Amino acid sequence: MVTVVSLSDYKNANRRFKPDICFNKRELDQLLTVYSRRVMSGEWKDYAIRHDPSMAAFLIYRNNSRQPAFTVIKHQTNGGKTEFVVFHGREKLKSSESLKEAVTVLNRKLKLVKK
Repeated sequence: MVTVVSLSDYKNANRRFKPDICFNKRELDQLLTVYSRRVMSGEWKDYAIRHDPSMAAFLIYRNNSRQPAFTVIKHQTNGGKTEFVVFHGREKLKSSESLKEAVTVLNRKLKLVKK
């Protein structure tokens, strides 16, 4: 469902709407670097980005399936800190306060197939 908000209400310091959690430019660069390496090796085919007030998600697909193979989620913990969590399907692979550390489970060394 879409909520239409006037710009003046949105800019109001006492606004009722919670802003979306999003990946910043540096985080997107890190995610796309990992993603592009696996695309070049032919393992991954597509990605999607979702965000809402509770989390941002980078979904990675191996083919044209409905379910992502991997999901990287950015959310706020109860203590107000940002946490990154990597899932393979429903299995939680890694969580960290650092995106660079969290995506280490997605990094694989490239190997030469044939010359």
